[in-house]
Formats: sequence, structure tokens, C-alpha cells
Amino acid sequence: MQKRNRNKAEKKVLKMMIDADVSQKMIAEHLGITPQAVNNRLKRGSVEPLIEAIEELEEQNS
Repeated sequence: MQKRNRNKAEKKVLKMMIDADVSQKMIAEHLGITPQAVNNRLKRGSVEPLIEAIEELEEQNS
């Protein structure tokens, strides 16, 4: 099995998710998409909506 290289945007979002205690499922429900769509956006680097969703969910959880 080959190690997968992650880009900087993906690493940033994954770190934000861990710090905010937010899962892909929670983000998907917040955005009205599937968890697979969240994963695809991470891999493709389309992370701006994900970052906004994480910040909004973090505020709600506080």
C-alpha cells in the first residue's frame, strides 16, 4: 500500500476538524451534502466552504 501525500489545504482542514472536535458527517449535514462529498472536496483542495462550516460548527458547540 502506497502512502498518500496530502496537500497543505487538506492538512489545514483536517487539523481544524480535530481542534474543533467536528466530524466529516457533521460538516456534511451542516452543508447539506454527503460525507463522501466532503472527502472529495478535501482531496481536490476546494476547502473554503469546509473551513467556514467548521468555524460555524465550532461557534455553535461553544
